[in-house]
Amino acid sequence: MKSLACTSKSISRYNNGTRRIILRPPEPVEFYAGQYLQLIVQDDKFPFSIASAPQSKEELELHIKPTPNSEESDRIEALLDFSERLEIEIPLGDCFITNAPNHPLILIAASTGVTQMKSIIEHLAQTGFEQPVYLYWGVLSDSDFYLNELCETWAKNYNEFQFVPVVSETDNTPAWQGRKGLVGEAVLKDFEDLTNLTIVVSGSPGMVYATYDAFIAEGMPPTNMKSDIFSYAPRS
Repeated sequence: MKSLACTSKSISRYNNGTRRIILRPPEPVEFYAGQYLQLIVQDDKFPFSIASAPQSKEELELHIKPTPNSEESDRIEALLDFSERLEIEIPLGDCFITNAPNHPLILIAASTGVTQMKSIIEHLAQTGFEQPVYLYWGVLSDSDFYLNELCETWAKNYNEFQFVPVVSETDNTPAWQGRKGLVGEAVLKDFEDLTNLTIVVSGSPGMVYATYDAFIAEGMPPTNMKSDIFSYAPRS
C-alpha cells in the first residue's frame, strides 16, 4: 500500500449528483479490479471503490455521491470543491478479480457499489470473458441509475454480459417497468442452483449480510460469495 498525492485532473457530475473524479497519481499505480483506495481528509480516511480498470495505471476514477445531513460527506465535498491535490492510500481490499472465473460470475451492486463492478467488468472486457457475467444493480429510484447507458452498452457489445437493473422503492417511481424489489431477491429468482457460481456483492454491511444469509439459506456454499464487507466490517 502506498500513500500518494494525486492531481485532480477533472471533476464532473452525473445526472443524480454523483461526482466522477479523475485522479492522476505521480506514478503508475498497480491494483486489482475490484480493489479500493482511501481518501485522506486531514486525520481521517474514507474508502472508495476504484471505478477504473487496472489497465489504466496512470489515472484513477472515483464516483462519490453526496450523503445528505452527513458531516463526513460535507467534508469530502468541500475537499473536492477546493483542493487540486488529493491524498490517497492505494491499493486496499481482498475482494478482487484477476482472471475470468471458469464458471458464471454474478455481480450484485447497491447504489454506488456499482463502481467496484465497473472496474471488474472493464478489466474482463480487456482480458476476455470466459463465462457469462451478470450485473444486478439495485437502487431506490430509477433516477439513481447514473451509469445506465454504459451498462446497456456493455450488454450490446459483449454477448457474455447481461445487465439487470432493479428498483426497490417503486412507490416513488410508478413509471418503472423493470424488475422490482430487493436486488438479492432478483438474483435468487433467476438462479436455482448457487453451487457453481462466483458472486461478488458491494453495498452497505446490512445489505451484504442480508444477501449472504438469503443465499446461504438457498444452498450457496459460503466460499462462493465475496465482499469487502466481510473483512472491512466483520460480524462480531
